[in-house]
Amino acid sequence: MALVFLGLIFPIACLVCGKEDTYLCSMCRTKLPRLETQKCIHCQKPSPFGKTHPACQSRNFADGSISALNYKDPRVLKIIKVFKYNFVSDLSQPLAEMLIEAVKNQALAGYFKEFTIVPIPLHYKRHNWRGFNQAELLSDALSVSLNIPLNKTLVSRRKATKPQVKLSALERKKNVENAFALSGNPANKKIILVDDVITSGSTLNELAKLLKKHKASEVWALTVAHG
Repeated sequence: MALVFLGLIFPIACLVCGKEDTYLCSMCRTKLPRLETQKCIHCQKPSPFGKTHPACQSRNFADGSISALNYKDPRVLKIIKVFKYNFVSDLSQPLAEMLIEAVKNQALAGYFKEFTIVPIPLHYKRHNWRGFNQAELLSDALSVSLNIPLNKTLVSRRKATKPQVKLSALERKKNVENAFALSGNPANKKIILVDDVITSGSTLNELAKLLKKHKASEVWALTVAHG
């Protein structure tokens, strides 16, 4: 019933070419611009395998990040916005598959076997409004495909932050300060944080900082898009 209702208010058609019965057809999916090089999560400059540059490494940043698509491309921007704000959860599977492709292209699937996937949590008010957490849907697919354990309860969002999209880099950093809380012990664990987009890296790094403060041994970020 929910899918039928969604189809009435938001027709099921490819968001790129308009082909009916799918929100992202296979042809357009192959044409979406992949991220040409992975980037350091701190300085945003190219980095092999997405590893945080040695000069950028600290307890305040993730140790690396991998993304699949270029968020600056208008097609990618539209798809992510529809995924998040038009409640089209069906997009989670094709988006997750492109992220899995990026992980495998970087030859990191084996390396990540020792990690645990943790989706970036939503505040309960936003989760109730949206009806799902897009990071959790992506994490479900990643966990199954890459055979990596998943933990959805390790962290929670204790502060209802403003949407980051219209904030400056400094405002984004302040917006997410102390936004997260731990519900478990990450000591000596390797963690993969999953979200839809990374721009300034403020949200992911804030949570990475909290996990490292509590002795997580390594923290990476996986996102569908980077821009």
